[in-house]
Amino acid sequence: MRGVRAPSKRRPRARKARSPRLTYVEDRGAVYDAPLQVVWDFMEDETFHPRAHSAVVRNFQEKALSDVTTLLSYEKRNEGRWEKLTCRMTIISPAVRIQEDLDGEYAGSKTVFLYTPRGERTVVDVFGYAQSSELSPAEIRRDRKKTWGNAYSEDLPWFRRFAEQHPSVKSKRR
Repeated sequence: MRGVRAPSKRRPRARKARSPRLTYVEDRGAVYDAPLQVVWDFMEDETFHPRAHSAVVRNFQEKALSDVTTLLSYEKRNEGRWEKLTCRMTIISPAVRIQEDLDGEYAGSKTVFLYTPRGERTVVDVFGYAQSSELSPAEIRRDRKKTWGNAYSEDLPWFRRFAEQHPSVKSKRR
């Protein structure tokens, strides 16, 4: 018959699986060359730490929800445009920070930053359960690790400046 096509024997392409469920992601072993208290002081510092991320994060606003939990809103640069994000940050000093993303691409995701002293160094391990309606589990893992790696790389030069002027580091040089 003319104009009628025979059914194709090719299988339809499988669509990439999206991830409405949580995907576990971890990134272990970032090392800061300073004792735990110096690293923790840097993370809480309102001058050095914010400057480390000023190219990609701006307009921070904080609202205390309890002694250990804060609601953070900020804008983050994503592929050349700024998007407004909100997260809940719970801080249990000096051991752990827990971030819960409340909106944006990763709304519903939870990330734990664990700080472990190793003598004169501090190891930071990151664990998270991430979800995204836009990304597959493999893409989530890749993106989260890239984001955490970038944050660490942005921190290092500012952390070194901070550590050089920290009272505990200055007293050891004398």
